[in-house]
Amino acid sequence: MIFVIMGMEVHPFDRLARAVDELARTDAVGEDFFIQLGTCKFEPRHAAFERFLSFGDVCTHIRRASVAVTHAGAGSTLLCVEQGKHPVLVPRRSSRGEHVDEHQLPFAEKMAGAGLATVVRETEELPAAIAATRSRSAPPDALGRARELTGWLETFWRGLA
Repeated sequence: MIFVIMGMEVHPFDRLARAVDELARTDAVGEDFFIQLGTCKFEPRHAAFERFLSFGDVCTHIRRASVAVTHAGAGSTLLCVEQGKHPVLVPRRSSRGEHVDEHQLPFAEKMAGAGLATVVRETEELPAAIAATRSRSAPPDALGRARELTGWLETFWRGLA
């Protein structure tokens, strides 16, 4: 099972929900999907979903998943790493109405540059990213390295204010 985390952001992330539902419809990656859908307006017809899950359920789904795909929020990203995953990050983009600013893209790129995640800028890249990530897990020092990058993110946000 591939677990997809949309988070709790007030802005819907329909672009990712639609892409995952299409992958489920075509069986393009040979696995079922389970989506934590959040506030998306689009409701999948081919992938299982729940709008919101408890923290414990999210952790359980991450651990059980062969691959974790998530928006590039720091909390969800760190949670995936903490649970031993090398997540596929799909940054929300303010230019597409998915967030208030563009901070998720540089954070995702920093995580990928540190070898802690794989970044998907366009949803067409998802099948290849999922295939490449299946056999990867977070290295033993991943959580400490990821937390260092959240310090960079805090500095980045201060620069926006």
